Amino acid sequence: MTKLTISIFGSTGSVGKTTLNIIRENKEKFDVKILTANNNINDLILLANEFNPDAICFANESDLDLVKKKINSNKIEYYIGEIGLLECAKITSDIVIAGIVGLAGLPPLLESIKNSKKVCIANKECFVSAGSLIVNEAKKHKTQILPLDSEHSAIYQILENTNNTVKDIYLTASGGPFYKFSKDELLKVRVNDAVKNPNWVMGKKISVDSATLMNKGLEIIEAKHLFNIDESKIKVVIHRQSIAHGIVSFEDNSFLAAFGYPDMTHPIKYAIFYPNNYNNKSQKMNIDLLNNLSFETINEEEYHALRLVRSVIKSDDKEKPIILNSSNEVAVKAFLDNKIRFVDILVVVEQSIEYVSRLLGNETINYSDNLDNILYLDCLTRQKTGELIKLRF
Repeated sequence: MTKLTISIFGSTGSVGKTTLNIIRENKEKFDVKILTANNNINDLILLANEFNPDAICFANESDLDLVKKKINSNKIEYYIGEIGLLECAKITSDIVIAGIVGLAGLPPLLESIKNSKKVCIANKECFVSAGSLIVNEAKKHKTQILPLDSEHSAIYQILENTNNTVKDIYLTASGGPFYKFSKDELLKVRVNDAVKNPNWVMGKKISVDSATLMNKGLEIIEAKHLFNIDESKIKVVIHRQSIAHGIVSFEDNSFLAAFGYPDMTHPIKYAIFYPNNYNNKSQKMNIDLLNNLSFETINEEEYHALRLVRSVIKSDDKEKPIILNSSNEVAVKAFLDNKIRFVDILVVVEQSIEYVSRLLGNETINYSDNLDNILYLDCLTRQKTGELIKLRF
């Protein structure tokens, strides 16, 4: 049996670790080709010694001697930094896992689309800032895009199995750790509180996004591009149990939903095995899990993040999703670094959208289908958002 080759960008993050756990259970099916990490050198060394990839990539050349000394194989190739990531993405694999957090993952993602035929994307920030570019490149190179987000994976699986006409798509949200908190309670939120999701084990950035509900806002934009559907048909419902990951209603007034544990194992397994089925021995669903599930429709005007995202989409200004995403990354990091309060995150984002949009004026630059322009605006937004934070907070 011929093994499928797999490259994992962001191998030491939560998505990368889950993917590697799946590979450990299926060593006869997969052969790891590329592993990348940012600064988590010790974990990368351990993974390289375990999986013996063709190449690894990490952020700093200063770590090269240490890495070479501790890695057992003399056949592994070493790549460094952003240029190294692009070189790794040029290496063809049967499957690519795009798990680098933030817009830093966009250049290697686009390069992977050119060189590999199945790219599994966990990075919603790239879809927010460059959704149309990703979709167009995938069509151009006949590359299959599969989502790793649990919600989008659920919707994808539902739509794969029906020809019914879609009425609405429902993205489920746990509500985060501060569900129904008062304004006074939110003022007291600290970093350690915000990085604890009630149901999911996730990285710090996505945990904070979940707490502000910006994560769900970004997912609206991602779903719009992935499923080529108008944003008005994409709804958000509060589902505290995180057992239903996606729901679709159809024009015949029927509903289909996908249920599963709040865990990334199933979405990743579905993607890397697709279009084949797999035996999920590690996660046996019990019908009792479906007892007492609750679904709450919400007034999006009451949620700052959702209100912001809807206004950005409806404005039809191609630059605004990029500004939204980049300013949010900067604001979340500032919060994690204790430079701003939790309640300031979305204020910073809203002010940045207004400020940077005003700076751009009536420019007619293509900010949606050109990588260099997207990266330029990302850089500008990060700079101006940082200035806003220093000036006002």
